[in-house]
Amino acid sequence: MLAIPSRLKIILGCVTLLILISMLTYFNSLKGSFQFDDVPLLKSHWLINTDAFFNHPRSGQIGNRPVLYWTFALNNQLAQHQVFGFHLLNLALHIGVTLLIFFTIWRAGYLQNEHKWGFPLSAALLFTLHPLNTDTVSYISSRSSLLATFFYLLTLFIFLNLFSLNKNTSLIKRGFISLLVLLGIYLCVATKLIGATLPFILVVWYWSFIGRKQFPEFHQKTLNNKSFNIGLASAVVIIVGILLFKDSWIYIPLDQGFELFGRIPYLMVQLKVIVFYYLKLFCFPFNLNVDSGFSFSSPASDFTIIFSGLIILAIVLTTFKWKNIWVIAGTLWFFITLAPTSSFIPLNDLAVEHRMYLPMSLGLSLIAAVGITTFPALWRLRLLVVLLVSLGITTTTRNADWVSELSLWKDSAKKNPYSPRSHNNLGKTYYEKGNLALAAHHLEKSVANIPRFIDTQYNIKSAEEFLQRRKRITGTITNKNVNHSKPTGLMAELVEPHFNLASVYLDQGRLDDAEHEYQKTLALRPGHISSQIGLSSVYNKKGFFDQATKTLELMIKKNLSSKDPNLALARLNLGELYGKTRKIEKAITEWKAAIKINPSLLPAHFNLGTAYMMKGKLQLAESAFELCLKLNNHYEPALFNLAKVYQRQEKWAESTQQFKAFLEVAGPRPSAYTQMGFNLNRQSDWDNAKHFLEKSISLQPEDINTRITLAETFTNLAQIKKAHEHLTTALKMHPNPNQIEAINNMMLSLTSLKTTTP
Repeated sequence: MLAIPSRLKIILGCVTLLILISMLTYFNSLKGSFQFDDVPLLKSHWLINTDAFFNHPRSGQIGNRPVLYWTFALNNQLAQHQVFGFHLLNLALHIGVTLLIFFTIWRAGYLQNEHKWGFPLSAALLFTLHPLNTDTVSYISSRSSLLATFFYLLTLFIFLNLFSLNKNTSLIKRGFISLLVLLGIYLCVATKLIGATLPFILVVWYWSFIGRKQFPEFHQKTLNNKSFNIGLASAVVIIVGILLFKDSWIYIPLDQGFELFGRIPYLMVQLKVIVFYYLKLFCFPFNLNVDSGFSFSSPASDFTIIFSGLIILAIVLTTFKWKNIWVIAGTLWFFITLAPTSSFIPLNDLAVEHRMYLPMSLGLSLIAAVGITTFPALWRLRLLVVLLVSLGITTTTRNADWVSELSLWKDSAKKNPYSPRSHNNLGKTYYEKGNLALAAHHLEKSVANIPRFIDTQYNIKSAEEFLQRRKRITGTITNKNVNHSKPTGLMAELVEPHFNLASVYLDQGRLDDAEHEYQKTLALRPGHISSQIGLSSVYNKKGFFDQATKTLELMIKKNLSSKDPNLALARLNLGELYGKTRKIEKAITEWKAAIKINPSLLPAHFNLGTAYMMKGKLQLAESAFELCLKLNNHYEPALFNLAKVYQRQEKWAESTQQFKAFLEVAGPRPSAYTQMGFNLNRQSDWDNAKHFLEKSISLQPEDINTRITLAETFTNLAQIKKAHEHLTTALKMHPNPNQIEAINNMMLSLTSLKTTTP
């Protein structure tokens, strides 16, 4: 048996420990559901599988995160819309990042002839167990941060290995590894544009861990020169900001941060975010919240911004005074990797937990591990155990909040009761679960909280002020990628609660309240298609068909060139309004248009088939219902109507078989039994007709038509007495004139027949 070297045993032990602890801590995250951005992501037709992804015209554009979306397409190809697979890949990536932290620190130490394993293990454990990472690992759509960090660290690890090669290594091998570094940079940037900072990090780590061996005298002088180091750090941050975040170059956010804050005010408030949100949560990871609620302020009114700047300056000075190369590298890592979201680029949300994933990896986690190593061995072990147990328990508990939208937003609303976003999303969740009372309660809170929210969060006194500011600023912004017709950021905060509340009121039958909320939504966002559809539904339910029709006609006319998928629903509803007012040809035109926009719109296919059936175009009706059943072979109305179409075509056997398919899905239905009895009568299969008609009567004894049909069956079976009994019973049920005529005609025919004993 081969003996395993002790060094390899240690490494294998560390790797095993990191994998097991990561899996144990995040095991309960695997049962989480799809949430928020996950849902529209799954509905994207180009992410159904990898073939659909590669056929998409924009799949290769680096700004569209092609590597990230390819992983989603791969997940769907392996098990479409199965949430477990998505979570499993997220967890696998988190474990991969954890292992890369361990090996990268170990490799950097090896380059300095340091062969300690406790230090890299401590840093990796602190990172993998920290609760700040739950947003990134448990939320599927945050995979962008996971995957970008994975490629970020992998590229750095390969880069360090390039300089650990001996002098005899061939140029081919060196060139191959260099190409891998370039490929890693591409994969990182093509996952998330925060990867654009990677070249600067490679320079920092080269200077920190390789340059000190290659140029020891110069390295020592620069390490002792405070002015040089502070200037270097400042220059790196400024260069990153100028090169990466200049308009029209590489990174333009697709939201309204420019309009809400501006560059310099956003940069200033980020000083406070870094100190009093990110660093605070790293040191004291309690009350984590998916909706941070961090408010906007300016140095003139908020002294803590200036105070935060002084704290950051003190941190930088202390770092370089300490002269610990690990601490210097970790500090530079933290500030450089945080720069894309906390510097010159104004984003809608001032602070988000998943933005800390990359900065923590070889930044704060590395510095914390250095701090722990300064303690004596016994105290170091005790401190590490206490920290890891506490962090692990907190992380596992926080994962439970991410299991469902309901649990997550209940937690958020409890921690931030004045947030419109928390109450809006909680209300929306209750609405989707059918609890209209609780949905209305939380959405009303959301709407009521909007004025206070926009004042404290964005320093805007009213929605009208925001709209005026937006109108004034959008004309000067050079960012051409922002779609100002789509509600994002503050616009979403203003519009969505009103729209969602209107939808709840509509379902509750509170039509006047629903109309008021839809009108409020349209005042905030003129042309909001979904609100106009909802407003039309209000008029429809009130019986104002002309007003409902005009609302949709005008909206559709204004959006003929739009590709908004909601137009399919608008045309579906307009067709139904035409149908109500007996304008069948116009209805058919609208339903065809709805299907052209959205071929999978099942109600449009069904309505089209029903309209064709009414007009006697049975072949077209048959095709429409068959398409409907291709979309959902258990759709009961289509199953029943297709059977009726076959019946009208005198395809008695096909009709009967189709009614049987309907019954398999719907369960016992007297109407289907009656129709089957009618079909079998036409086929002279009297015994089977009698069987189904009697089943129908047993379920619905007051059905006059079924009794008339059953009387016909008994007549053909020569059971005249029973036929007479059913006709007599039918006469006592107050039949309409047509039914009375049919019964009397059958009574006359019975008198000419000889009564037989059953």
